[in-house]
Amino acid sequence: MTIIAILGVMGGLERISKPSRVALPIPNSNTCLEILFGDLFEQDGLRLISVNDHFDSEIGRPVSDKSLHGVFLKRCFGGHPESFDLLVTKELAGVDSTTTAKVAGKTLAYAIGTTALVSVNQDAYLLFALTHSDPHTCKASSDVTLLWSALGAAWDRARIEAGGHPVNLPLVGSGLSGIGLPTRDLLNLLILSAITKTKEKEITGKIRIVLHRDRFDDVDLRDVKKYWSEK
Repeated sequence: MTIIAILGVMGGLERISKPSRVALPIPNSNTCLEILFGDLFEQDGLRLISVNDHFDSEIGRPVSDKSLHGVFLKRCFGGHPESFDLLVTKELAGVDSTTTAKVAGKTLAYAIGTTALVSVNQDAYLLFALTHSDPHTCKASSDVTLLWSALGAAWDRARIEAGGHPVNLPLVGSGLSGIGLPTRDLLNLLILSAITKTKEKEITGKIRIVLHRDRFDDVDLRDVKKYWSEK
């Protein structure tokens, strides 16, 4: 019992000592990349959110209420799609699309990486298509290749829209998209994407990758900082 108690105390101390935020200056740029645990909706600046290729707005089969897309719709639009649809339709006017019959949700599908800027009160959100929606089940799916492509398009649009404000990216690809990478591998891919696009041309002065607090036990940010500081 004593040993168990000691191990429990040691585990608790280790958890307390783990940082909740680290900063990684991107070499040869004016950009600082921050990785932190927190709430995406509480961060200042432009917030990126991945959606399916139909930019669906109906909570249920088209959009799971457990996804960040669903949380966004409920939090910012009360789960009512009409105003969201008007904003997205205006943004995507003239963008190439295809018509795909689906059991539920919208029928127009856009290419992976298509972006739409949506403003809610004083907050700006950049929605980008990451997943394909199965026409028979509405199940969202993506893969690493699609994720890399979608991120590239999202960074390019963020470069235009950020106006010097921070750009915030959640741990996209970690939920219902079916990409299936472990948390640390997925985080490394997002970091690499941000660094690669910044070195092409600066996006903004501060980029944040915001991890949900339920990932705290999956990632030690000290290891992340050490790994990327040695690159």
